[in-house]
Amino acid sequence: MFDPQTLILFTGAVLMLAAMPGPDNLFVSAQSLAHGHGAGLAAAGGIALGGLMWTLAATAGLTALMATMPAVLVLVQIGGAAYLVYLAVGLWRSKDAHAGATPPVAHAFVRGLTTNLLNPKVGLYYLAFLPQFVNADNAPIWMQMLVLGLIFNIAGTLVMGVTALLAGSLKTRLDASQGVARFLPRFAALVLFGIAGKLLWGLRA
Repeated sequence: MFDPQTLILFTGAVLMLAAMPGPDNLFVSAQSLAHGHGAGLAAAGGIALGGLMWTLAATAGLTALMATMPAVLVLVQIGGAAYLVYLAVGLWRSKDAHAGATPPVAHAFVRGLTTNLLNPKVGLYYLAFLPQFVNADNAPIWMQMLVLGLIFNIAGTLVMGVTALLAGSLKTRLDASQGVARFLPRFAALVLFGIAGKLLWGLRA
């Protein structure tokens, strides 16, 4: 289906992209810093599921259809920013470290999934990036898109998992200081506010 050189090039590219401090990695970091690495890993799992859904959408041509409806994209993106602000406000109102205690893992998973699905630029990115590595002379294009999307998603999930563990380890160390521990939920809230601002700023593009 793919020649080895293409796969090596694609895998290297997606690993570098996955390691960049984008919205997904920042969201996972925020969850780990506020609630511990368990929440961060769960959020990464939710984002991974969202990425899989965007992969299927790109393969089926749904993201191409969405690209023709800019008003819908804007509304979805505004909804995603509003959801992040809602989460950030909840963290900011935490009065102490106990207010940012680990929520049920399912909550973190749903939050990760929701933030990913409410960012339509993820789907458009898949649509713009994956075809660059597709060769019409090989297997069916939809199959190549699906395989490339899965590789992209796996690489991103691995990086997010490492990010969650590192941020969770940092939280464990900082929790030893009561003053710093109380600040962590608000720091995480600032990160979420920043991601929301980035989404809204992207509406100008």
